[in-house]
Order: sequence, then structure tokens, then C-alpha cells
Amino acid sequence: MRSSLAKPLSSWHYTGTGSANNPVDRHVNKSTEKHIDKLIVKPADKPAVVSSEKSSLKNYSLFYILLAAILALTPFVASCSAGAIGQSLPAELIVPVEAPADLVAVRRGDIKPVKVAEAIVVPYSLGLSFRAADAPISAVYVTHGQSVVEGELLAELDVSVWLDRLANAREELSHITRVSAHDDTISDVRISLAQMDLYEAASELDKTLAELNLLDLMNRDIVRRETQDLDRERLQARIDALEAQQDNYYIYAPFDGIILSIEALTVGDYPSGRVPFMHIADLNRLTLRCLTEQTSFFSAAQSIVAVIGDGEWDIEIVPYTLEEQLAFYYEGITPPARFNFIDGDGGDGGDGARNQGVPPTDKRVLIMSHEIGREDVIIIPINAAHIETASDEEGTSSRQDFAYVDLNGARERRDIRCGRRSDVWIEVIEGLEEGELVYVD
Repeated sequence: MRSSLAKPLSSWHYTGTGSANNPVDRHVNKSTEKHIDKLIVKPADKPAVVSSEKSSLKNYSLFYILLAAILALTPFVASCSAGAIGQSLPAELIVPVEAPADLVAVRRGDIKPVKVAEAIVVPYSLGLSFRAADAPISAVYVTHGQSVVEGELLAELDVSVWLDRLANAREELSHITRVSAHDDTISDVRISLAQMDLYEAASELDKTLAELNLLDLMNRDIVRRETQDLDRERLQARIDALEAQQDNYYIYAPFDGIILSIEALTVGDYPSGRVPFMHIADLNRLTLRCLTEQTSFFSAAQSIVAVIGDGEWDIEIVPYTLEEQLAFYYEGITPPARFNFIDGDGGDGGDGARNQGVPPTDKRVLIMSHEIGREDVIIIPINAAHIETASDEEGTSSRQDFAYVDLNGARERRDIRCGRRSDVWIEVIEGLEEGELVYVD
């Protein structure tokens, strides 16, 4: 019986995408006809021949698959070879591609240095501390997040030791005052008796002795009175100092606000005095806290503004108190610059001006510090100036500013000396003349 492949050759059609006139297509058609004839199983053929012809077809198919794979990999192999050759070329044979450079004329203009920093808008807050550290905590009357009013007592220390010191100082002053009054009376009596002895002296010798005794009593009286007066002044000063310390044992709310945080201390613990015991915030005030820069960053500022949204707001630096500086020091933190908004009428906003229409935002805002500038000076774009640093044998470093000048189409380096700079321009003190052309990177 004939195999299903045994059909007349006229019924076989080439279904490829080529044309009959293409030599490759003709080769494929002839090869196909050839193998079709071989695959026709004739009645006299043996089964072993059919197996051999199938093996031949399989080998021929593998040949074409391998050939197609080689042709597909040829571009990749070629590119890898080219890359390897490029890498092996000497550096002097590689021609760099020149990037186009712009030329800008040196001109005169104004330099207005501007420093920019980032900050965040936060409610005005204040750290509150016990100014006394020699007594334990007696009571805390507020909790975290509690609203308080100005003048409200927030916490206090045990004042028993302070009261004992004050009472002792007052008692000692009272005792010295009584002793001084008693000594004054006795001294007055003795001086009076000495004066009577001088008056009743009969001989010159008795009179001389009486005079000496009277002078001695009077000198002793003067020294005693001065000493007791000094003791009374010292005790009075001590009492005044103790009385002035009374507020050191109490914390009162300086304004209406909300308690932000309280130190994790309980009754009987001693406050450290190094860090604030609690923080209070006034939600009706807005301030700016710089994220990275310190106050010294704005030391040369002529004016400072905060850019919030589409508006600009005049601000001013708020210095830290000594207590706040110590708190940052003990915490190992560098205090960032902070600012208050200035009143709309130009007045001082105090400890954080009232809102005055400042939009509250949780996004970072820009602080622009306008410094004292220079007018009508030689300037070039800031990206036309370059800096070269070097060190000598002794390790002393030096710096040289330079620019690339166009001289009849040739690029030439020239040393210059730069001055103040803005975010766009830089002042050239010497080395360039107005009208010259410089290269801008």
C-alpha cells in the first residue's frame, strides 16, 4: 500500500515567500521534489529503506537549522569582534569627538550674590526648663498634647530645701543685726567712760593715757561696725539671691499653646538642667527652621526672604539663647538657623510673628539670602570660570582661577582672578577685558 506522501508531483506546491525565478527558491523546489521522490514507498521497497530515508531527511533538516543559526549569530559575533578590536587600539589612535563649545563676550554688569537654602514651616515652639537643678521634681500638672493658657503652672520642684536655706539666711541676718545693736550700745558706753576719764585726768601723764585709750576704743568701734555692716550686706545679698531663685523651681506657660513633649521623669527625679524638661508650641505662630545651614551661613545677608508657593515673605534670623545653645551642645546637635516672619507693617514679629496670611505648608520652602553685591564690574558666566588647585613640597595648597579665551579661533588658557559670584555670573577682578570672547562649558 502506498504511503500518504505518495502523491503526483504536480499536486505538491511550494508555499515559501520566494519566487520561482530566485535561484535559492529553485534550489529549494528541486531539493523538495528530490526528497519527495525518495520518500515515496514503492511496493517492492523494504521497510529498512523507509527508515533510512527518514533518517536522511532528519539529517538534512538539522543541516538547515544549523545553517540558519550560524547566519543569525554572524552580526553579533561581528560586533563583539569589532568591540574587542576597538579596545585593543592604542589610546593615541582613538580620535575624540569634539563637543561644540559656546563663546560668550566678557561684559560689564552687576553681581548680586544670592544664597539659597531649604527650610520647613513649623509652629513656634519653645523649650521650658527648670533653672534650678538642686531639688527633685515635686509635681507635673500637664500631659503631652494638653492645651494650656499663659501663666498656668505646668510643673514644680520640691522647694523645701530652698525654703530652709532662705529661712536660715534670714535668721542669720536677724542674729547679726541683734548682735550689732548690742555691740553698738556697749561700745558707746565704753567710749563715754573713756571721755570722762580724759576729762578728769589731773596730770599730764593721766591725760595722755586717757587720750590713747579713747582713740583705741574709737578705732575698734569703727572696725567692728564696718565688719558687721559687711556681714549684714553679705547676708542680705544671699537672701535676695535666694528669693530671686523662687521662679527657678516652677515652670509657667509663657503663652497659650499645646504641650509638645515632656521628659520621661517622675516625681522624685532630679531634672538634668541640660535639656528642656518640656516643649510648648503656639499654633497661631509660624516660624521657619532651616534643614541644613547654620546661622553663620546667612551672616552676610542684606535681606532674607522665604519663597512659599507664589509669594515671598520677609523673614529675620532668630538667635538661640544660651540655654538653647547648651541644650544643643549636650545633645551633640548643631543648631540649624531659624527665622521669624516679619510683620506686614515692617515691625518686629517678636518670638514668631502671627500668621499674617502666611500659608501653612508641610512642603520644603526656599530661603533666599540676598547679600551685598557689586555694580558695573567685569563679569562672565559662572560656567566659564575654572579652578585649579595644587600643593607644593611643603604641603601648602594654592588655587588659581582661569578661563579659556578665543584668540583668532584658537582656544587659549588665561589665568584670572575672580571676586564675588552669584548663581549665574562671577566677577573677574583681573585677567580679562570687556569684549573678549570666552568659552562656556
